[in-house]
Amino acid sequence: MQSKKSVKDTAFLILALVVIIGSRLMPETAGLSKDAWAVLGVFFGSLIMWIGISIDWPSMITLLALGMLPVFGFSGTFAGAFGNTTVAFLLFTFMLVYPLSKTNFVRRCTVFFITNRIARRGPWYFICFLLAAVTFMGLFISPSVLFVAFMPFLEDIFKVLELKRGGKAGNVIMMGTAFCISLSSGMTAIGHVWPTMAIGYYTAATGNDVNQFQYMAMGIPAGIILIIILILIFKFIYRPDDVHTIQPEKAMALRGTVPAADFKEKVILGVMALTVVLWVGPSLVKGVLPQVYETINSWSTAMPPLLGCVILFIVRVDGESIMNFKETVSKGVLWGSVLMTAAATQLGSCLTNEDVGISAWLTGALEPLTANLPVIGLILFFMTWAVVETNFSSNIVTTTVVSSVALSVLTALPAGSVNVGVVVCMVGFAAAICNMTPAGQSTVNTVAIGSGWTDTKSMFVWGGLFAIAGILVLSFIAYPLGSLFIS
Repeated sequence: MQSKKSVKDTAFLILALVVIIGSRLMPETAGLSKDAWAVLGVFFGSLIMWIGISIDWPSMITLLALGMLPVFGFSGTFAGAFGNTTVAFLLFTFMLVYPLSKTNFVRRCTVFFITNRIARRGPWYFICFLLAAVTFMGLFISPSVLFVAFMPFLEDIFKVLELKRGGKAGNVIMMGTAFCISLSSGMTAIGHVWPTMAIGYYTAATGNDVNQFQYMAMGIPAGIILIIILILIFKFIYRPDDVHTIQPEKAMALRGTVPAADFKEKVILGVMALTVVLWVGPSLVKGVLPQVYETINSWSTAMPPLLGCVILFIVRVDGESIMNFKETVSKGVLWGSVLMTAAATQLGSCLTNEDVGISAWLTGALEPLTANLPVIGLILFFMTWAVVETNFSSNIVTTTVVSSVALSVLTALPAGSVNVGVVVCMVGFAAAICNMTPAGQSTVNTVAIGSGWTDTKSMFVWGGLFAIAGILVLSFIAYPLGSLFIS
């Protein structure tokens, strides 16, 4: 049964939406244009929500309504409200993903992967599907959030499999989980800071954009190849002598520990699916429905998660909104990352500004090196720099520094000699190959080492081999693949 507040909020929301939508239908009259009536409708509709409901999440409906007005558009609206689309994208995506982390989705998804018929064929099949599970979830969940949420369940998996700390099998599973969760944050730009920053730098410097589909068409295949290489390294070089103790059938006991998905979880998953469709779908129908592509693509990447957040605020379960604003912004949004992204995006734009002159100076300073390097040499140079730095410093700092220098150097080369967009996006990907030291990915690496299932030496050695593989895959596979989709 709905509470009085819930009924009141719903009534004010309906009234506000009637005013906002109704104003869009007003003809030019009383000396006001159709756009003027639409803006007034948003204004009065917002007042109704702010006075009758709250000042927090209804403001997101205001942004959504303003973005829908052609005279402003979403890019203009987000630039006016947040400074740029990148900051808005990160903020809304962090908020959208948070409710998912509170459900049983992580456990349910993992159980689905590790208890299927193929995964039960043997130890290495089980390991492959476990790493596939965390990689899949990591495509759209922040690595820190996912790893912390997954660790208790991973301990349950170790317990069911009867693995002991200090064994190589447990070490493989822990390292593989940490490596794959970190790597997945470079495979897509969905709620992941470093790819989003790299794309933002490229857009600010060149005026060209890279959409979600274009990035994922490069990032996901490259990530899958790296995971295959990682498993081969573990199996044929590390060679855990106790891997035979893993009996996948024991994992079947985990099936009964996860309750069925309730209505709330189904709504959250449905909204996430809608968001991904709005990100990726337009590129898939570009040749068939060009008008649909142009319309949805013009909404910017920040609009789908904004719409998703609005839906989760509006839909109620047991009289409460699925998404709680205060809890979400305090626990779900990584404000340090958002603020640094805002500052670093503007800083990157300033560093590459022609009037400032840093680009010309940097190009001249590096000319003795770059002049004698072929294109593949330049790509190897920047990928090596990015991967090495990200393992010993912040992912965000790595993305900022390497992207800025790459943009300065590569944009000065003859047009068409190198695909600058792909290289900069690859820097965002490279920042996710970061498991050699605790400094590389502080939350994931420190928690993994502190668990007792792996140690600092193992992470450094095997993380180093994985980093070398990453440099080679990015340079020789990801670059030509990305060039097919990013122009």
